[in-house]
Amino acid sequence: MNGISFLWRVDLLSAPKWTPETKRFVFVVCVLLIGIAIWRLSIVLAPLIVAVIIAYLLNPVVNWFTRRTPLKRGMAAVLVYTAFLSILALIPSIGGPLIVQQIRQLDFDVEELTQLGGPLDYKLSVGGLSIDGGAVVNQVVGSLDQIFSPVASIAADLLVGTFRGFIWAIFIFVVGFYFLVDANRFSNWVDSWVPPAYSEEFNQLRQALDGVWKSYFIGQLTLALIVGVIIGVATAILGIKSALLLGIVAGLLELIPNWGYSISGTVGVLFAYFQGSTYIPLPVWAFVLLVAGFYFLMWQVDTNYLVPRIIGNRLHLPPAVIIVGIIAGASVGGALGLLLAAPTIASVRVLGSYIYRRLLDLEPYVVDIRPSSTGRERPAAHQPLSTSEQPEPES
Repeated sequence: MNGISFLWRVDLLSAPKWTPETKRFVFVVCVLLIGIAIWRLSIVLAPLIVAVIIAYLLNPVVNWFTRRTPLKRGMAAVLVYTAFLSILALIPSIGGPLIVQQIRQLDFDVEELTQLGGPLDYKLSVGGLSIDGGAVVNQVVGSLDQIFSPVASIAADLLVGTFRGFIWAIFIFVVGFYFLVDANRFSNWVDSWVPPAYSEEFNQLRQALDGVWKSYFIGQLTLALIVGVIIGVATAILGIKSALLLGIVAGLLELIPNWGYSISGTVGVLFAYFQGSTYIPLPVWAFVLLVAGFYFLMWQVDTNYLVPRIIGNRLHLPPAVIIVGIIAGASVGGALGLLLAAPTIASVRVLGSYIYRRLLDLEPYVVDIRPSSTGRERPAAHQPLSTSEQPEPES
């Protein structure tokens, strides 16, 4: 029996190697099969991405528990995930009534826009083309009426969408938990596929990509919380009744680099115009200028002080690239694609730089963009992963 086994091993080791053409054919077939699988399973792709993000964010916490406590990884994952779900359940139960109260305080009247027709009630002629400002305002008001009036007709669709969202939420949380439990096992499995000669280079590339996504998730969430609190408190001091709602809007839109704050500033100015201040005795136009000045000042603090110190320059992308990525991400992946556009583009930049330097034999092959003391971008050569960054061994 042992002799037969030995002969079988010899025959297996002496089998001819694949030719380069065979390898290319197998690679192309695998890529096509993966593409077909993604296309056929596209309905679950977005929930799977959300589950992966949850596991990615909670994995460092689980690793910390396994290092500092005698708990095994499975039990540490259960405790961390239970605490995470408890926090998610507390947020709507505590903040929900406050948000509902803020929404009820909205006295936004679409017909009030007709007051803008006065200063715009003139005709502008450009190159023989006549533009009636008052007619444009009336058309905008009519369009807004058509948008906001059929609210009752979509109540049934909203109910069905809520039930569907509840089912998907269960799917996300269950799959996310199993991703969290097996995160390090999956990382070790990926490492086993990397040839030993490229393991250090692969670790450097993974470290660069990990820096991009950690800068976005941890840094952007921290920045969103800080900006949301500042905007909410400041607008409350200014006397805007929906200050809490403005803080939530500012925090959520802060997740969109470069352009999110501009949108939240526009929303704040509109609220200032329609609601005014509860105690500051200023005309509407003066109060609008005051709020706009505050948002501009906060924008400068956010751009020049908070972003470089909290996020760094790993996500420093040209605004034109950001807006194109946001539009493309929203058209492909909806809200999830919109939120993940910036880190995805930054990851493509890292991978593109690596491929470019590999093709031209430019060392170091992996170049990461890190913030310098002057706040400018500088390339950084990678060092080996530290002990705290190494995956935890499986228990």
